[in-house]
Formats: sequence, C-alpha cells, structure tokens
Amino acid sequence: MADSGIQLEAFAPGMYPRSEALVQATRDLDRGRTGQAEVDGQVEHDLDELIAAQQQAGLDLLSDGLLRWQDHFRPLLEAAEGLETGALTRFLDTNTFYRAPKATAEAPRLSGPLDGRYASPLPGPRVGTLPSPYALARGTGVSPEAMAEHVLAPALAGLDAELVVLVEPFLAPDGAAPGDLEPALEALSNRARLALWFPFSDAGPLLEQGAADLPVDGLGIDFYATHLDAVPEGFDKLLLAGVVDVRSSVAEEPEEIARFAARLGDRGVERIALVPNGDLQYVAEPIAREKLARLGRAKAAA
Repeated sequence: MADSGIQLEAFAPGMYPRSEALVQATRDLDRGRTGQAEVDGQVEHDLDELIAAQQQAGLDLLSDGLLRWQDHFRPLLEAAEGLETGALTRFLDTNTFYRAPKATAEAPRLSGPLDGRYASPLPGPRVGTLPSPYALARGTGVSPEAMAEHVLAPALAGLDAELVVLVEPFLAPDGAAPGDLEPALEALSNRARLALWFPFSDAGPLLEQGAADLPVDGLGIDFYATHLDAVPEGFDKLLLAGVVDVRSSVAEEPEEIARFAARLGDRGVERIALVPNGDLQYVAEPIAREKLARLGRAKAAA
C-alpha cells in the first residue's frame, strides 16, 4: 500500500469500556461506600492502561476513551444552560441506554469549554469525540445550527485534538438528508479538523445524497452495514473505515482488514484510517484491548 501512494493510519475514537474495577468503584460511589477521590484514581489507572494499549498497538492518534462520559451527551447537557438530561432512551438496537437531550430554553448555550477532566492530557496527538449537531439537536426543538454555534463550538475550543470525530448515529435511520447538517457543519468547519462518523448505519443512501460533499475533512463508514461499492470512486476525504466490529467479541484477522483496505485503495481512496465501526464500549475491556491490537497489526500488514 505504501507503493500505491495511499496514506494509511489507525485509531479508535469514541467511548472505551470501563474496567470491572472502575464499574465497581462507580457503583460504590453511588451507594456511598467510597469517595470521588477513589473513583478519580481508578479513572486515571484505566486511562494509563488505555494509553499504553494504544501505544503498543502503534495507533496514530490517541483517545482518552471518554472514560468520564456516561454517554455522548451527558457532560454537555450538564454544563450548558438551557439543556438537561431527558428520558432514558435505548441507543438504536443495542442493549445500552442514554439520557436523551432535552431543551429548557430556545437558545441553549455553553459558556466555555468543558471541565478539563473531560479531556485529559494525552502523551501524543489526540482524536477527540463529540456528538454531531444533528444528534445533539434531535428531539429538542433546537436547530442543529444553533447547537453547533452555541454549544459545540465552545466545546471544540477547549479540545486540543488533531482530529475531532462527530458521532452521527441517527441521520441514516431517521431518513434525514446530509444537507440538513451542512449549515451546522459550516459553522464548525473553521474551528477544528472534523470527521463525521456514521456508526451502525448503512451510509450508502447518505453517500448517494451527497454526504461526501459535506464541509468536513473525513467521513466514518461502518463497513459491516455499508457495502464497499457505496464509496464514490475517487473519494477525496479521509475515510474512517469501520473495519473492527464492536458488536462482536470475535477478534478480526489483520490480514483480512489489510486486504479490505487495499480494495478501498482500488476505488481511488487515498487517505484511509482503520477504525472500529462504533464505540468499543459495547465489548468487554479485554476484548476491546485485543481489537486495538488487531487494528495496529492490520495497519502494519497493509
């Protein structure tokens, strides 16, 4: 692949599974059996382990795994004026739930960057993760453009990242058009290098409707739900290729991933990032760690 001129990298955006020790510490805190300092200490331990796993795998960008985030929305909802946690909602067809965003004002606003605890310093270039404007605005009655300008832009200002991945799981299932996101993404495009990630979705219809023309630097495609032929010939953005299945405990074969990356190259894709097809939180931590290793080995095999 090096001879073909393809730029290949690997990383893992999104939420990483908490260790059993951290899960237990969090439960103990809720029941008054331990203190916040003990939980913070376990978070730091988990973060150190996650950083080491990514470095050992040879990943190009490091993630903090959103270990302090209960879901993709919670810190933003707790910090922004005019937003709060709403109903407990099932996340797509998974066995996980989140508190859906609820607006209590016409113009929600985040007064500044999130608390530094939600973006722990990392010993290398970072990949950050935030909800997309559409996902954050969905069901609130607030426009994606307003969420982008008044909530996500301040959050981006405090996130020192080489790339920020905006998670968008709902656009395809809702049957919405990529154009619905364009003004909101325009409002963010000069604030960070952005990629729009479609986990657990067939991105084919979105690509047919012009998703490749959105004002972002990259698109994340779940290739367990999307056929390779849906990628336009000569795709000229960074393609976050979802080649590791986070809804399966089976470890992928690096050589198979490498061959798939080569097929993307045959379609004229010149910049490829090997990534999971969603948040690694859906598998146990030992399995997630092995999947990180397989990503690194796939990059080396390619």
